[in-house]
Amino acid sequence: MELFSDKPAVAAAALTRLVAAEAKTKGQPAGRIQAYLSDLVVRNGPSMIEELAIELARQHLATLRKLANATGRPAARYLDDIELAAAMGESMGRDARDLGDANNM
Repeated sequence: MELFSDKPAVAAAALTRLVAAEAKTKGQPAGRIQAYLSDLVVRNGPSMIEELAIELARQHLATLRKLANATGRPAARYLDDIELAAAMGESMGRDARDLGDANNM
């Protein structure tokens, strides 16, 4: 998969893959992620990070909806769990034990 894209949706998916790969290394330095974000800003300007954040939120919500449909649990309940973890100073992604195979998400 090409990691460099000027389209926010593709950049968001690539960033998610980088985070998944980092998770498999058990918290090793996030150099690839930082380099990727820096490259996006250099090529597209700082507004690209805003567009990326919005796209990540949209993709995240779509994923929550798919999960809700598959489990029968309302998507709002998953969002509540995420907000509660954040309020408690935790990160559901960073603190997760097993994020699965980064190449088979």
